[in-house]
Amino acid sequence: MIKKFTHRIGIPAVIALFLLQACGGPDVKPEAERDKDDVLEEVIVEQPDTVLFWTVDNSNKLKTRVYKDSVKITSPESVINGINSIYPSVELKFVKKSGDTIYAHIDSAETLTSDMGSFGASEYISTVVLNLTTLDSVNFVNLDFQEGSHASPGVFSKNRYERFKEKEE
Repeated sequence: MIKKFTHRIGIPAVIALFLLQACGGPDVKPEAERDKDDVLEEVIVEQPDTVLFWTVDNSNKLKTRVYKDSVKITSPESVINGINSIYPSVELKFVKKSGDTIYAHIDSAETLTSDMGSFGASEYISTVVLNLTTLDSVNFVNLDFQEGSHASPGVFSKNRYERFKEKEE
């Protein structure tokens, strides 16, 4: 009788006590009671999804600062969104960042290569390059699109636009 009791109730009871003991962890203080030393504070800074650093006056080789916030922008996509906001008829798409180069593509470049004229296309490319090379460690922009009468694809260097002066406000 004792043997049956031990096998039916005793052993499962010991196992249950063992599991309860093993699963119980140390008591954790509620969030409000924790010392600040016990908690690593993580600061998450959200970046805007649309940023334009500069507007460009190509004929006078001037750039005017637009984005002046203290948040450091690291996202090429948010800069491309900014460019697309002022040139909605030319949809620039981010492809990748490799080394110090941003790769971007324009599916339908007819507006850029035919409709804007040579001056408009040049100002557009200046705007793209000046804005994207403002990002840290970006020195080149590789623009891929179908060549047209007023613009050609290629790799554009940050150095090419060093002569642009910042317009005083």
